[in-house]
Amino acid sequence: MHPLIITPLYPPAVGGAATYYSQIAVELIQRQEIRALTILTERYSGQPRIHQAGKLTILRLLPTRIAQPQRAYPIHAATYILTQGWFASRLPKLVRGRDIDLVHFHTRYASGLFPASIRRCGVPAVADLRDKLVEPTKLVGMADRLICCCEGVYQFALAGGFPPDRADLVPLSFTPPTPPTSAQIQQVRDTYGIGDAPYLLFVGDVNENKGVLDLLQAYSQWRSKHSDVGLVIVGVNRMGRMFQNQVDATQGATYLSGQPRKTVLTLMAGAEMVVLPSRSEGLPRVILEAIALGRKVVAPPNIPEFDRHIPDFILPQVDVTTLVETLERVWHLDHTPSFPFSPYCLTGVVDGIIATYAATIQ
Repeated sequence: MHPLIITPLYPPAVGGAATYYSQIAVELIQRQEIRALTILTERYSGQPRIHQAGKLTILRLLPTRIAQPQRAYPIHAATYILTQGWFASRLPKLVRGRDIDLVHFHTRYASGLFPASIRRCGVPAVADLRDKLVEPTKLVGMADRLICCCEGVYQFALAGGFPPDRADLVPLSFTPPTPPTSAQIQQVRDTYGIGDAPYLLFVGDVNENKGVLDLLQAYSQWRSKHSDVGLVIVGVNRMGRMFQNQVDATQGATYLSGQPRKTVLTLMAGAEMVVLPSRSEGLPRVILEAIALGRKVVAPPNIPEFDRHIPDFILPQVDVTTLVETLERVWHLDHTPSFPFSPYCLTGVVDGIIATYAATIQ
């Protein structure tokens, strides 16, 4: 079969979607069931529009939108319109012209003209739900099957009305990263002016849903007892000047914008705690990476896998007061979290994806 994967992010763009789709792409093209694989993603500065290597073709043809920091609203709105227009005018032609058997799409695109464009492609479609930000009922008419990345998202999809006989729980792929050396950690500290002081770390898109503004307020209060501890924030700023102003007004806070994956992992390895006070997550890779690197974490609420395996490290609810209390409690814990990573091995995850593809085509 020849799947087309549509994702807003793909390396060298950074983010969870980029990591996930690049990992499964490498494994998919090794499988005999896959005669070819095409990735459709956003344009990225310095990268070719079309790149082919063996069975894998990467098409960086979509207007640049998600891979860039927040821009002025007129430009932001224009890129949305351009993206929807691209799907309406070119997606069905691309599917037919490249002899695509199935479309596998990130549900970030489940709006506007995209649903009608998918139906006009004339091939089965698989929606890939990575969080709880899309109403499942929107996906019923546009996706033949639904991949859910974790238990919480699967429950959310069924409770929201997606038919259970068309929904598959296929966990995200996760390979524990190789820990950086102490010299690499020190080099990153020196490069970004962090120094030798301890620090908390936030990694993720900088937006309201991720709770980053709550974290800045909570950190300001918590720091009254821990004046030597900094806060480092890494991620693409989607909130513009409002966020930067709050960082500037928060003593001890440092914003490093988006960083390459290797740098992020090194920053994690040097942190005292990795904090993600998000309001809606599937199974956040950043928390898994931090655990694998031996760090304490403050994990988001309402994630069954975390409730089961790391109950001591969960933020009960996202508000400033609770966040201050949780930072203090986790700071004084005498142990680090552990998590069973074996169910998330890449081989098993791709087995599940191919099984979904086969069921969809049949």
